[in-house]
Order: sequence, then C-alpha cells, then structure tokens
Amino acid sequence: MATRRAFLKAAAFGTAYLFSSRARAADLMSTIQSRMDDYCARTLADSGANVAISMGLVAPEIGGGVGQMIFAGGSSLTNPFGEPLPLDERTPFEIGSISKVFSQGIYYMLHGPYSGTLGSHMPAMGMSPAVADLTLVNLAIYQPGLAQDNQGGVYPRWVLENLETLFRFLSDYNPPYQQGTCYAYSNLGWSLLAMAALGLDSREPGMLPGLYAQQLAAFCSRFSANETRLFSPELKPRLPRGHTKQLEALPPRAPYLPTQWPHVGAGGIISCAADMMQFLLYNMGRLPGGLTDQALAYQQRPSFTSHSCSATGSPTTSYGWFRAKRQSSRGETVVLNKNGGVAGYTSWMGFTQWQGTGAPSPRGLFVLSNGPDSTKLGKNMMKLLLEG
Repeated sequence: MATRRAFLKAAAFGTAYLFSSRARAADLMSTIQSRMDDYCARTLADSGANVAISMGLVAPEIGGGVGQMIFAGGSSLTNPFGEPLPLDERTPFEIGSISKVFSQGIYYMLHGPYSGTLGSHMPAMGMSPAVADLTLVNLAIYQPGLAQDNQGGVYPRWVLENLETLFRFLSDYNPPYQQGTCYAYSNLGWSLLAMAALGLDSREPGMLPGLYAQQLAAFCSRFSANETRLFSPELKPRLPRGHTKQLEALPPRAPYLPTQWPHVGAGGIISCAADMMQFLLYNMGRLPGGLTDQALAYQQRPSFTSHSCSATGSPTTSYGWFRAKRQSSRGETVVLNKNGGVAGYTSWMGFTQWQGTGAPSPRGLFVLSNGPDSTKLGKNMMKLLLEG
C-alpha cells in the first residue's frame, strides 16, 4: 500500500508540475505578446507610425525549447508604397549590424579560426601598409585601430560610393589608434573583414555583392535559413515601411538600400522571422551537431575587454558578439548579444552563454522591427525570459 501511495503521490506531483510549467509558459507568452501589442498600439496612436514586431523566443518551458514566434502591429502594416502588407514568419526585414555575425560565420566556414591580416587575404587591393597590417582577430574583437564610425561623420561621403573610391582612400590611410589596444565599433573594419573572408581581388562593380551573396547562401543553408539574402530593388515592395528614430515614415522614394555596397558585410542583410529563428537556434547549439560545433565554440567562448578608444566604458566581447552580465532569480548569467540599425529598421538577438556547460543555451530571443526600439524591447523581454 505504501508503495502504491508513494507512486500515486509522485504521479500527482508530476502532473501538477507539468500543468504548472505549461501555465507559466502560457503566462510568459501572454505577457510578452500583450506588451508587444501595447507597444505597437501606443506607437500608432501617439505617432501615427505603423510599427511592427517579429519576435522569436526560445526557453525550455516554451514548446520544449524549439522556439516560438510572436507578431505585433500587423493589422495596419503597409509596404513602402502604402499598400497593405501581411506580417508573418516570411515577412522580410533589414537586420543591420547582426549581419556582422553572419559575416564571421562565412569566414569560419571558408577558413576556420581567424588568422592573418587584411593584406595577406587581399594582397591585390592596394591598401596602405598600416591598413594591410590590420589583423582579422583585432577586427573581430572590436579593437581594430580604426575609428568608431557607427554614428557617421568619420570618413568623407565619397569614400563608400564603391570599391574603387574606398580602396583609393585606403591606399594612403593611417588608422588613428594602435590595433589591439582599445575598443572601437568600426563598420569599416567589419566590412573589410567580410571582404577578406571572400579573398576579394577586384574593385570591379558588382564583384563584392555577388561573391558575398553566394557565400551567404552557402552559410545559411547549414541551418535552413533559405530566405536570408542581400537587398535587391525587387524586395522593396515586400518590406514593411521603415521608420526613423523619430518614428517618421520613410518616403516611398527612399531607396531602402540598407548600406552602401562596400558595407554589405557589416549591415546589408535582409532576413525574416523564420530564418532568424533558425540562426538563433543554431547559435544556441540547439540544432543537430550544435553541442560539438567548433565554429560556435571558437566564436562564443573567448572574452575580450578593452577600454574605449574615444568614449567611456569598457565593453566585453567574444568574436562578433557582445557579452552582458544579467541578474535574475536564477542568479547571474552572461547574455551574448548583437543589435542592428539601418535607416528604417532595427534588430536585436541575444542568448545565454552555454559553451563549456555540456548543454545548449536554455534561453534566447530575437526582435525584428521597422521601428527604432528593437534593442530596448529585446533587452526588456530578455529579462522576462530569464525569470521564466
């Protein structure tokens, strides 16, 4: 009898725990959905901006850790020409600087761990000795020796018109800092790293986007992200209408080109929620082979900290990813994260560190939006996800 009572008690506890876990997951998803709906409704009411959110969430209590997507702001969404646009897992968004961690994936796919310099990978491109000597390791850990340029105004506007103008400028350019000694967020540095990954040897128009698109498709095929690509004009009618930091809609005549073509490896990628979920699961080690993937271990495990070259603070990074300590009721953890922003769009992706634990990352999320607040929304929802 005692054994039977113990069995029934254990069974009852297990059933109660299962329903409790499902209830917590339902409450969490409901809370996040409600907050995203409120954000989009408030933005529309206050600013007249049709801002939409595509979000993917991964946690053990949400669908067994396989990921779930939520969407907000779709009822009034339009494309750049004011035509109604459906919001679903295939709706494309410009992802901005999350492109950088795609570029580093391409590099590892082609070459393995970072090695060499810009000059050793691109000897025919005609860079100054100081630029040619920049190492790919220093570029990838945000200690490039180059100036911080994510707010613009660093280089003459003509420099990024095409590869010819860029490398003409770099042929006698001397970086302002000693590489490997201080932090600077350099879009130029990541653009050059992506070119080095491809072994670029020509300044001809179309060469860089053609090569990059080919290798991007090959990299994304590894985790079934088959709709991730570079911008092309025929994609414009499929995009949600973009909005500025002031929540002003971009005019229909805006080109919607995320970056100048020399910058494609730093911010030129278009993706969708379905593909970004696959990329998130891949980086969390949740796809087949993820736990032993040497590329993920190499990119995510190291930690580098350096004082800023030109501002306050000492950011900590891995290769490509930023590292942020976060507190929750479960204790302290580190969230690897990367955000993005180009004209009209923002993005954010983050997941808890997992390298060395023997298990995949338990929690992560991404945000895609045609508005300015993905980073704020992503960080806030990550707090909820960490609490569970």
